[in-house]
Amino acid sequence: MVNPLGDFPGENETEDYFVREYLPLLLVSREASRAERRSHIAAVSRRFALPAAPRHLDIGCALGFMLEESRRAGWNPVGVETSAFAARYAAEHTGCPVHAGTLEQAALPAASFDVVTLTDVIEHVPQPSGLLAEIYRVLRPGGVLLIVTPNFGSLFVRLYGLKAYGMWPDQHVIYFSRSSMTRLLRDSGFRRVLAGSKDFYAENLRRLWPGKPAPSEKIKQAFGKQAGFARARDFVNGILLRVPIGDKLLALAQK
Repeated sequence: MVNPLGDFPGENETEDYFVREYLPLLLVSREASRAERRSHIAAVSRRFALPAAPRHLDIGCALGFMLEESRRAGWNPVGVETSAFAARYAAEHTGCPVHAGTLEQAALPAASFDVVTLTDVIEHVPQPSGLLAEIYRVLRPGGVLLIVTPNFGSLFVRLYGLKAYGMWPDQHVIYFSRSSMTRLLRDSGFRRVLAGSKDFYAENLRRLWPGKPAPSEKIKQAFGKQAGFARARDFVNGILLRVPIGDKLLALAQK
């Protein structure tokens, strides 16, 4: 945990942040971002038996990119987002139901979802056990939770510590390694847990580039547009799932 906790002002909740920073950054790497979300859907579908049109809850859905990919996959998505602006934007642009506020404030019915996704969210939650208890409540028996969060056991964190890209103690309050995430999920009642890692942030890969490295945006675009790079990413991620040194921690858990 980050100690002492700073007084983070929450600028990431504002319309200005989403319009001026979040959306332009996501659009630059649009194809890679969509491919990553499709890979999350595939990871769940490949490993777990799901209904024909699973009910899917995306917590921290931001502007709704995961909701769009979920619907394209034939799932039935619902979003939860603490930013009122982002929740409204996601609902208008995806046509999916989106609850503004926290998961607890949404007061969703028990055992009502087959899949819950939590991407780049849990590191902002001071008491993650409470959030996981609520997720467990809204999942149906056999339901699946997917979590993606910065990996505190990554290669670049080991090399550069808090100077590694993705380590932002002014914005994050808690970090996980594979072992601590596995322990938290099991303590929360999940019976089947798979935890590993995936991906290296483009900003970290630039450190390894000889001479003048390519801009991070170019690296992200290449992995989204060039089939060879995409296949290489999938191959490396297959290794990183078992050797957890990637920049992103990936965890799957079943109720």
